[in-house]
Amino acid sequence: MKQRIQRSFNSLSHPITRQSIAFFLFGTINNAIYVVILTAALELIPKGTPTGLVAFFNIFPALIAKAIWPYVLKGTVRYTRRIWSCVSMSFVGLLVIALLPSLYTRLAGIALASFSSGLGELTFLQLSTRFSRTGAGRAVGWFSSGTGAAGLVGASAWWIVRPLGVTEGLLSLSFLPVGMGFTYAVILTSVQAVDDAEEDAKGSYEPLQAEAFDVGDDSEGEEESESSDNARTTGRAPSKSAALSLRDKIELIKPMLFVYIVPLVMVYFFEYTINQGVAPTLLYPLPTRSNHPLLSLVIKKLKDYYPFYQLTYQTFVFLSRSSISIFRMPAIPKRYLWVPAILQGLLLIILTTESIYAWFRASIASPLSIVLVCVEGLAGGSAYVSVFYQIGTDNKGSKAERIVPSRQNGQGHEQNGHDEQETEASEARRAQEHEFRIGCVGVGDTMGIMAAALFSMPLELALCDAQVQRGRDLCKQV
Repeated sequence: MKQRIQRSFNSLSHPITRQSIAFFLFGTINNAIYVVILTAALELIPKGTPTGLVAFFNIFPALIAKAIWPYVLKGTVRYTRRIWSCVSMSFVGLLVIALLPSLYTRLAGIALASFSSGLGELTFLQLSTRFSRTGAGRAVGWFSSGTGAAGLVGASAWWIVRPLGVTEGLLSLSFLPVGMGFTYAVILTSVQAVDDAEEDAKGSYEPLQAEAFDVGDDSEGEEESESSDNARTTGRAPSKSAALSLRDKIELIKPMLFVYIVPLVMVYFFEYTINQGVAPTLLYPLPTRSNHPLLSLVIKKLKDYYPFYQLTYQTFVFLSRSSISIFRMPAIPKRYLWVPAILQGLLLIILTTESIYAWFRASIASPLSIVLVCVEGLAGGSAYVSVFYQIGTDNKGSKAERIVPSRQNGQGHEQNGHDEQETEASEARRAQEHEFRIGCVGVGDTMGIMAAALFSMPLELALCDAQVQRGRDLCKQV
């Protein structure tokens, strides 16, 4: 028994395990705050105020953070400062929402927490690039899994504290962001420790179709302006390198637009248009024990359809975003990243026409709609994790020349001081480019969600009117 406990402790303290747990917690905590606010939306605003207002203030600041921050940042990321800033903003934002009941102050608190969430997602994805190719892929996989779990964790957390009321409930959750700081300071181990563990393991964790990658030839060469950050995230002495100019960043983003960013925008536009504009109108006569014995247990009134769709959707998003980390499935290859967008577009067409014309056979209409929502969640989650995995493990997109010193037990050519400086500068430059590339893509999903939110409001009303014109008024009874 004692030996089993010791083995379990050793396993949990292993650098690779600590890295996996840390990135899972980063994704879960960072995104759970966003979900808590959406789940509590109706109780945060006065009666008669559209809930879309909460959705707008909960997503637009995150879009600003993801769209602007990678371009205004000069030099390398100071991770310690950035992460604790996100912790502070989320904490203060939740306090403002809880303690100041005015609509405008609550919207300000929601906006602050949203900006923190967007900046946090950007930061943790950039942090993943500090590891070797295998380590970066693992970090992205577990972070994505955490963001998938956030939908379930955030909604559950609010329902647990909801009986306390808005003020006490949100106050009890306001310390949740501190978990990100604790995870970064205590659980996450240094890049060097993870790289050493990978070298010892000889690639025992090889998810996906990643090629073998030399630990010494990764993106950890980027320097940090603070020595403590540098020790944690690179394991090297600080170095000096020129910051990327705006022109450099534009050149880096050009080849990524139609490979990564536009497909991600389209996936999330279609996905959230289904969720927010079409799903609320997919209403059917209540199931009975005779025709749908299982469905009749969870859907007892018309209002139960929409939350059940959302629970189903969130569950399958979690499963698909965990495809790399938990299920060890391959990421979608780069050339096929448009496939989820095309699939989501087809689902939008099918479900929209079903909402208008009710062309599904009556006996299977509601179960079939639920199955299509499952497919929607799988497509969206797999697109997210695959896009960021492909960028996180792709060091070839950087323009800096890669100069790797000889490492043959001290034999071979010895580089002089000038060559070593050039090597260090090249590695630091390449790391900055890698950070920017993964950071600039994050705007894609948020932009798609924002566009869908604006498009879905009139779409839902139009679909309901179309149903009424065809003699179906269930949407008016909700």
